[in-house]
Amino acid sequence: MKIIEHQANGINSYTLVNNHHMSVTIMDWGATVTAIRTHDKDGHFANVVLGFDNLEDYITTRSFFGATIARVAGIIKNAQWRDYELTQNAGEHHLNGGDLPQIAFEPWFLERKLQTKDQVGLVMQYITLDGENGYPGTMTITANFILDDHGKFTISYTGKSDKTTLFNPTNHSYFNLSGDAERTIDHHILKINADEYASLNKHGLPTGKLPWVTNTPFDFRGREEIGPQIASLPTGLHHGFVLNDTPYPQVELFDRVSGRKLTMRTNAKAVVVSSATHYRDDRFRLNGGKSMRSQLGLSLQAQTLPDAIHHKAFGSIIIEPNVPVTYQTAYQFSNIYDV
Repeated sequence: MKIIEHQANGINSYTLVNNHHMSVTIMDWGATVTAIRTHDKDGHFANVVLGFDNLEDYITTRSFFGATIARVAGIIKNAQWRDYELTQNAGEHHLNGGDLPQIAFEPWFLERKLQTKDQVGLVMQYITLDGENGYPGTMTITANFILDDHGKFTISYTGKSDKTTLFNPTNHSYFNLSGDAERTIDHHILKINADEYASLNKHGLPTGKLPWVTNTPFDFRGREEIGPQIASLPTGLHHGFVLNDTPYPQVELFDRVSGRKLTMRTNAKAVVVSSATHYRDDRFRLNGGKSMRSQLGLSLQAQTLPDAIHHKAFGSIIIEPNVPVTYQTAYQFSNIYDV
């Protein structure tokens, strides 16, 4: 177990490496996961999340690849909570915590490194002040990134505020288990242990309704191939799913060609899944020279459903003064052809 440090263009990166050569790279800019390298069926290692080839693109393009989203992930309709006017940065709405500043594009402080015989990790911290983006309370956000020797990568976000405020963080990594984005995620197999999803209106805002997934393209309770399943959705997947309370992994994703498999468990109540459908951008290069194209990655954002403050059934994201709240998500990587 070891940590390899890198520095370029004023950005510090840290690569966590376990004893089986799996590695995870995190940079302090946005507490961002830039690479997760795991092996395919032939033992070849490749990056299974979308990451920019040029670190400067993380600063200039603001695409949220791998970033920590806080204080609140997703949309808040009309940028309003109680008597607080939040930053409007998505038309009249508030998106991903606002942009004055945007926590996903700010440097985080490395509090400490962690290393034992079977775990290696980082603890990063960001302090957002009372009134920033309209939120009450000065909040300390602590991010823990831990890689163990069994292929499990765990992200924990803890928020503590001196006033009653909102907290609903997530990580915005896009996964592509083909390795180095060799193929789209159309033929990836996805399972989501969820009976209900959050419906959206024509503007992409949650309606507050939680329909059953039965007989819809949102039914991933079996192992479904992503492309055919969402072919009837004009904008692809950008939806939240209410996770069932189960001891089994709530989400499974695997690629038959490479054999790579990802399972996810979280204490969050939901996962927002995005298929990056119709997302194309030739301004930057990803994963060794690839250009961004439709359905090149799949994000699995563990969180409370977006716009929860306006929909009681979604759950509460209100936290009380000096009472820390933690969201924890574990990603277990393996290979289906391993024996």
